[in-house]
Amino acid sequence: MLNKSVFSFVLAVTLILTGWPAAAQTQKAQASPDNVPALLVKANEAYIAKDYMTFRTTLERLHKLRPYNGQYMYQLVIAHALLDEKDQAYNMMLTMQKQGLSYDFSVPESTKNIRGTEVFDYVNDLMIMAGKPLGESEPVVVLPDDVRFPESITWDESRQKFLIGSISDGSIHTLDTGGQVEELLKANNENGLWAVMDILVDQARNRLWVSSAAIPVFSGYNPADKGRSALLEFNLETLELIRTYPVPVDQNPHVLGSMVLGPNGDIYIADRALPIVFKKAAGEEKIKAVLASRDMVSLRGIAMQPDGEIMYLADREMGIMVADFKGRRAMKLGIPETLNLGGIDGIYLWNNHLVIIQNGNSPERVMRLELDETHTKVIAIRPLAVAQIEFDSPGFGTIRGEDLIYFANRQLNNTEGKVKPVTILRTPLDSSKDLAEPDMVEFLKKRSEANEARLKNREQDEVEK
Repeated sequence: MLNKSVFSFVLAVTLILTGWPAAAQTQKAQASPDNVPALLVKANEAYIAKDYMTFRTTLERLHKLRPYNGQYMYQLVIAHALLDEKDQAYNMMLTMQKQGLSYDFSVPESTKNIRGTEVFDYVNDLMIMAGKPLGESEPVVVLPDDVRFPESITWDESRQKFLIGSISDGSIHTLDTGGQVEELLKANNENGLWAVMDILVDQARNRLWVSSAAIPVFSGYNPADKGRSALLEFNLETLELIRTYPVPVDQNPHVLGSMVLGPNGDIYIADRALPIVFKKAAGEEKIKAVLASRDMVSLRGIAMQPDGEIMYLADREMGIMVADFKGRRAMKLGIPETLNLGGIDGIYLWNNHLVIIQNGNSPERVMRLELDETHTKVIAIRPLAVAQIEFDSPGFGTIRGEDLIYFANRQLNNTEGKVKPVTILRTPLDSSKDLAEPDMVEFLKKRSEANEARLKNREQDEVEK
């Protein structure tokens, strides 16, 4: 059960009220006629049957449910093309282009109905250009082969080294500024670690916090532990295990992931299995659920303003939610229509800017989002690194000084025995040019005038008939 003493966040659309069991959300999602897996099956069946009208309407519903998913937008363009709906196809392409997405619609045979026009050629060329490398990145180190499936990295000021957590064997390695890697800690029967999902250093309190979960990729995985997860507290200096804080048993799977430290020592942890945020309050001996949202489906990153009053939650499908503790409310981050927030893994706060790592759409990129004075709206967008040669599903990272240090590639996408070593990149946070969409005002004006002229001619022809 969710903690009944915690206030409810009022989200723009829906929320899980305090006191609801997490199972209620799961059951509701499974029963919903608009659940995404069912719609994907429906779209696939309609495409195979050449029922392109149903294919298009289903993709429209998917796009509405998952507005940042580039693949759904891509398929919706194809659906419009198959129905020879040029204007609708071009409008979707323009939306994708403005958001910086890169896809080449001249390749699939299914787009032949919309090709060969000035609009198509212009927008499609811009979308291809959006996939070109942009920004700055510099390799820091290529991790050795024995550091497998790294999922988390943070800076340990006390050791003057980075700490890298692995989900493969539940290990934590140190990485010094010279590129030397050494094992610091590893899962065993004494500490009870599973896969290391995230690491948090609290130097002021001499604590090392580790979020851990029993997932199949963990080498010591026991099916009997499926769905179990815990927060572990270690002495930062001696690495002695102080206490384990398991997720309360509620008959649901949990994967405690990214963490953030509040100013008073509270720790907030995003659950990757269910859209729930847990809190380990300073001085308390249990972790409790403090926020759960029906509007989120796949929580990844978490960040917080220095005063602890506003927290940011990144969802791979639904974008970024802002939890305002002082105002006792929650809302979606206010963004311009030119920003696509799909596929976020890492999210970090730097000088009132959110830094995000995106790998769910094309191109993969690192973006810097300047916030307004309320910390709830984006007022400027800047790409820091786009389509870098080392990118292959870039993942989580950490901020040290003026740099983002992060994983350029992931190993979960590789087959066993063909695992590519992970490269760690450095990207300066105060770099690159402002994101500026191409000047399309005159082009769109001419297109609108041409459409109006075509409509008038059609009306005149009908009158003459």
